[in-house]
Amino acid sequence: MAPGQLIVHVRVVATDELGPAELAGWRALQHGQPGLSSPFLAPEFAQAVGRARPDARVAVVEDGSGYAGFFAFQEGPDHLGAPIGAGICDAQAFVCRPDLDWDPRWLVRACGLASWRFDHLRTEQSAFRPFHRALHRSPVIDLAAGHDAFLTAVATVSKDVLAQVRRRRRKLAREVGPVVTEWTETAAEPFRALVAWKSAQYAAAGTWDRFERPWIRAVLDDLQSSGAPGCTGLLATTRAGGRLAAVHLGLGGLTSLSWWFPAYDPELGRYSPGLVLLLDLAEFAAERGLAMVDLGRGEHGYKLRVATGEYTVAEGEVPGA
Repeated sequence: MAPGQLIVHVRVVATDELGPAELAGWRALQHGQPGLSSPFLAPEFAQAVGRARPDARVAVVEDGSGYAGFFAFQEGPDHLGAPIGAGICDAQAFVCRPDLDWDPRWLVRACGLASWRFDHLRTEQSAFRPFHRALHRSPVIDLAAGHDAFLTAVATVSKDVLAQVRRRRRKLAREVGPVVTEWTETAAEPFRALVAWKSAQYAAAGTWDRFERPWIRAVLDDLQSSGAPGCTGLLATTRAGGRLAAVHLGLGGLTSLSWWFPAYDPELGRYSPGLVLLLDLAEFAAERGLAMVDLGRGEHGYKLRVATGEYTVAEGEVPGA
């Protein structure tokens, strides 16, 4: 039980049992809290996972003031808990009121879990800090001051990247055809190419192929048709002379775009089409008033070349006992 705070009720429900009032309460708790604004923490993400996985759950926490928090998770064998959408969820947290007095062990027990493991936990919530086992950088493209300010900042961080990408864009246009980037793509062909290119990349790296999991494919298909302001799949493309050069499936939120599943035609790799697409998306995001392109956990070289900020995520485990 959280000290100093009377918790009236905790209900653990399937994601499709959330009603309009609960969904509105969840969204309201996200607003005004930058650490909780990620589309991965939105109810639409939890619901998309819930439609694909029967083990998806949400703990609805209420006190005398109304909805106090929402905690989305998956319950595996032996009551071992994981983040909702584990494996494709790039932000994890307890979406709750900032003044709520709570304890992570209490939360895990209230969910009926023996433990809860995390790997992309936002570090702003100090209650989780005793359970951090490792910290990781999550680079970002900071657009809060506008696109021009971003270009100035990235030129300071990496002096040659902008000029290099411009040269390669011109070379791509000259040798293949005019370069056009689309913010949202509705054709089926780019997603098929994304799956093929990304699966080949996973195989070359010797890592597990997300696209082999039917539930992940179902979630991605679902989110592409979401259209919800706080969490919607955005399929973007860069073409040269009509030929698909790069594609990205990201998640758009109220304040940010999450860089999620990027891929490019390996035959066009010398033109850096992935970076062309990423820099175009940064410009489009700024035009739409988004404050950030969240590049996600990982210190990949191309991310660090264009990143102008970062935050920290943690991995670890909260025991219920």
